[in-house]
Amino acid sequence: MIDKLLLRCYFRDPDCFSLEKLRIPLQGSIDPDGQLHHLRHPWECIPSSFTDMAFKVNDFNPDRPDPDPFIEIKASPAKLSQGHNVYGSDDLYDCSMVLIGLLCETYPGLVELLDYSSWELVEVDITYHSWADSERAARQFIDALANVSNGQTRSRTGFSGTAYFGKKNSRIKKLKVYDKFREVTEYLKSRKGTKNDPSRFYSPQLLDWCKGMIRWESTLKKRWFERRDIPTKLIDLVKVFDAKAYWVESTKDIFDALAGEQMKILKDDEVLKALMAHFPTVNANTGKTSYGKANAAYRTYRAIKADGYCQVKETMERTSFWRHIEMLTSCGLSKALLQNMQGEGLKAEVIPMVRYAVVEFRNQFPDWLYKVA
Repeated sequence: MIDKLLLRCYFRDPDCFSLEKLRIPLQGSIDPDGQLHHLRHPWECIPSSFTDMAFKVNDFNPDRPDPDPFIEIKASPAKLSQGHNVYGSDDLYDCSMVLIGLLCETYPGLVELLDYSSWELVEVDITYHSWADSERAARQFIDALANVSNGQTRSRTGFSGTAYFGKKNSRIKKLKVYDKFREVTEYLKSRKGTKNDPSRFYSPQLLDWCKGMIRWESTLKKRWFERRDIPTKLIDLVKVFDAKAYWVESTKDIFDALAGEQMKILKDDEVLKALMAHFPTVNANTGKTSYGKANAAYRTYRAIKADGYCQVKETMERTSFWRHIEMLTSCGLSKALLQNMQGEGLKAEVIPMVRYAVVEFRNQFPDWLYKVA
């Protein structure tokens, strides 16, 4: 699906361009004589029935490679049209018209000044998903991606449940893999109770469907298309745009890197064995070995499984808690994994990472979406 679009369009007659005449919100400074200076149009939010679209007019700037004034609009077509981006369209024409249509409704006078043939793609996020067996498996898989790289496509650590690949400020492409259910729940939590609370668009059925969803996101920029002699003008690009093909090409290095990788999910008894191996205590007088420290850390591990990381952290003596966390992480359990454990055991298996990296294009929409009531 097309998860985000950044589009640009130039004015028909830049010589007659004037910010003051566009009737849009402007910022500037006023001198002692009451004269306005340094007028500019900051990014503004254009509201729709579901969410907002970002919009900005860039004034003439002789220092830019393209000094003529232009506008830019940026949004998720899926969120604009349906309120959420758990699934959506990968048709560039339809998605572009969602953004351009909202601009036309909001500023009809302004769009009359634009050169419609100059609309072009500046940046696009293309996303598809694969599935893990559970939410925990999805998080473990994504955490394991931090150690994966192939050629120039190297991973970067990010928030728990998110892995980044490639240069942070690349002008060509960026790649990201993340736990979609976690992203959705964090998004809803941050917007709860606000004026535009989006929770009404996320039904329990929809939330349940995205549990275990691993989202593979490829951000492709104008230069990526230019290097492949693919037109970026919308009037031409919509005729040849192939979201799936572009996504496959841009993510190929990641999937090639996963071909021989494995991830290990530990049993509880293996956690105890690892702690005992790492932290035995030998009595200086008798020479006997005891495992009091290992057993204490294991009890903390079991408590985290039962009650959750935060609950144990708040109720346990802090020094002991952090000592046990350090012991557990030294045995191979990531802090991110411990923070997300609650009431569910770890499965005992070593699995190939490609198991969770199978993206089926026919499986990008929920089955119930097509059922007639």
